[in-house]
Amino acid sequence: MQLPEARVGPYVRALATGLNQLAPHGDFVPLMPALAHLKSLDPALSGDLLAPAEVHDRTGMPGFTWMQRSISEKKLSAQGADPSEDDIERASRLDPALARRLAHRRTLRVHLRENDVLPATDLHCELRRMGSSTEVAGAYDRLAPDGRWLRIRFVVEGPGHVNRFGPFRILRNGKLEIDPLLQHLLTRHFVSPMMALREQIEEYTEGSVLRLTRSWVGPFWFPGIALPDGVPDALGKGLLLHLSTEVVAIDVHHAMHIDPLMDPPPHEVAPEGQRIFRERRFAASANVMDALVELCRVRDVRCPITPIEGRARRRAL
Repeated sequence: MQLPEARVGPYVRALATGLNQLAPHGDFVPLMPALAHLKSLDPALSGDLLAPAEVHDRTGMPGFTWMQRSISEKKLSAQGADPSEDDIERASRLDPALARRLAHRRTLRVHLRENDVLPATDLHCELRRMGSSTEVAGAYDRLAPDGRWLRIRFVVEGPGHVNRFGPFRILRNGKLEIDPLLQHLLTRHFVSPMMALREQIEEYTEGSVLRLTRSWVGPFWFPGIALPDGVPDALGKGLLLHLSTEVVAIDVHHAMHIDPLMDPPPHEVAPEGQRIFRERRFAASANVMDALVELCRVRDVRCPITPIEGRARRRAL
């Protein structure tokens, strides 16, 4: 779906508002780069430099190609000089449209140099503990093909007093060298059932997974988005941003399923000593709030809902 020019700015700002109000924690992609990425897409900052504005017709999230243009522009911003005031002034006398593009390009490049944006795909791992056992924490971030923003986090425990286990080589300064095949494995299995993903990580790292989370930003429903089967049409009449997370870990004290749009996988069993937690949170405009309340009631779950606009108080259902 391609947004008309007049809708691009309101769309980007509404998505940023919902995300900011939900304030996702560290199991999700980082908030500030996400907001900076969205700001770069706003025509108020970048004009039509990153057009066309494409969103996924089922998730309502910014399309991969649209997001990728900001990533590419950030790389270019580190290489070349920005248009100067003199360049813009000369252009304004000859071609006002060109002058506006030059001004937007300078503003965009300054913004991108000063702020991180979301990566298309990235894996970062760090040594968390080394002694009688070794713990490595990892975070895999990805712009999914359907436009949603994914983060997988894991903590893996391996043998102690070693300088290598599985794909991790521990350097003298405590930094890690990571076999790139680990990122390829996560890319292949990022939508696998949670227990299958856990098994893949354990098998490849030759360690024990102490904690595994998979968290999504999106979908973002608004009028014109095709809703999934079984979802009330009323939920598509306003703005509705989803944040969902799955956790299997030793620090989950009570197994819970608080997601009205996802059924628990059949015959799922957590590893000994660990429990599974699933949750979906929403930022909703006022005109979908009642329908969302009813959906949660029918599905017998209590989901956190934050207003996406206005100063109404947060509601937990």
